Amino acid sequence: MADGECGVLQHYERTNEGVRICRSEHLLEVDDELREIIAGGEILDIASQLLGELAVLYKEKVNYKMAGGAGFSAHQDAPAYPFVESHLSCMIAIDDATESNGCLEVVRGMHAEVLPMDEDGCIRDDVVDSMQWVPVPIRAGDLLWFHSRAPHRSAPNRSNADRRALFCTYNAAAEGDLRSRYYAEKFERFAEASEGERTRVSLIGDFQGVAPSRQEIYDYMNRRNQT
Repeated sequence: MADGECGVLQHYERTNEGVRICRSEHLLEVDDELREIIAGGEILDIASQLLGELAVLYKEKVNYKMAGGAGFSAHQDAPAYPFVESHLSCMIAIDDATESNGCLEVVRGMHAEVLPMDEDGCIRDDVVDSMQWVPVPIRAGDLLWFHSRAPHRSAPNRSNADRRALFCTYNAAAEGDLRSRYYAEKFERFAEASEGERTRVSLIGDFQGVAPSRQEIYDYMNRRNQT
């Protein structure tokens, strides 16, 4: 749902501790400093080097995996990123990502094609079970780069501390500046979607968080604004 200035998308989940924010995205319009960091400068230069050509920002988000927050099913990002086949994402750890708080788990060397999917757009269970998953803990300030067809997943945050990470995704500039088109598509699809049992944060159903009701979100936001 959009509840922020300039259409910032905020997503929430229900945990044992109540409603918690789990993702913010569409952020550049409200943060010029963030635009300088991820849409230009050294990070964009690295993305261009890895792609082998000039890169442009496709999307950006902050994932908040609060204590008790849910994880993500095994998936590839490519099915959730329309209009271009290849993307490159950078995870910038704001807090340490550890196995106890649900760091990314990846499969090496499996980014050549989109794998068989289930009805949620995630990797089919039998394929998941056939692959070797490797946890990738990283420290605050570290960068982790991965292809949009790289299989990845993450467990719930079973620790007592919150953790956050900024994700920025890039595509080759030769394929177009697609950020506005991507978010227009996402806003449209989310507006048309009916409410479900799980929180929807993506164009695929990878997030495992339980969806709070609109009233729960409203009450949570009122409490947050009063503190």
